[in-house]
Amino acid sequence: MDRKLTIMYFSPTDTTEKIVNAIAKGMDINCVQTVNLTDPQARRQNYAFKRDEIVLVGVPVYGGRIPGFLTPVFENIKGEDTQAVFVAVYGNRAFEDALLELKNTFEENGFAGIAAGAFIGEHSNTKKVAGGRPDVQDIETAEKFGREIAEKMKGIITGKVTVKGDFPYKERKAAVPMAPDTSESCIQCGICAKYCPMEAISFSDAKKTDPTKCIRCSSCVKRCPQKAKSFHHEAFNKITEWLVENCSQIRCEPEWFI
Repeated sequence: MDRKLTIMYFSPTDTTEKIVNAIAKGMDINCVQTVNLTDPQARRQNYAFKRDEIVLVGVPVYGGRIPGFLTPVFENIKGEDTQAVFVAVYGNRAFEDALLELKNTFEENGFAGIAAGAFIGEHSNTKKVAGGRPDVQDIETAEKFGREIAEKMKGIITGKVTVKGDFPYKERKAAVPMAPDTSESCIQCGICAKYCPMEAISFSDAKKTDPTKCIRCSSCVKRCPQKAKSFHHEAFNKITEWLVENCSQIRCEPEWFI
């Protein structure tokens, strides 16, 4: 296809990024640009898209909703009846209202949804839940989804895509402020601070993390070469134990809507 595709995503641990890139590969569009909203600087920009463009947007699911801090970011992304594909990535529990919320948010800003999908990624709390996902099967499925989108775009697209979810959306619960602990094995390499999407980790002292900014995405935990970062907060441990008990023995599969 000759049309321009913009891939937009928030992906602290790279799972959402892998999924949207696989979908884009299946869509087989030559002109592609990427906007990585995991970068705080990218979230401070305004974006506008024309009618003849396509936008593929992917976000992780937080408690059955899109991340609350992305709401004001999305207000600065505008379309002109621009076709869009919406993707929610969840940690093997449930995506609940996140996909519907993402779709509604963008359609209110001038986008026309033509497809949407919910995919699975390793849970940010623990590798025991959907560990290693998206795996080869997930990536192949995402590419297949992309090919189906491409086929739809070859014809005359009519009507809006319908997705699962309820409105009013699930109540967003206030998060308990917390931050990962840092062990003495920390070598102050700064990788955690560099990749923290919320700028919560000090560049001058990587052992210091602002608990009011931390979103528990575990980017620092998963990227630390010394394995020096880990969560020990009681609330975090309680949630993790529940997830392992209830969500580690099942394999949720991707769902999509065209």
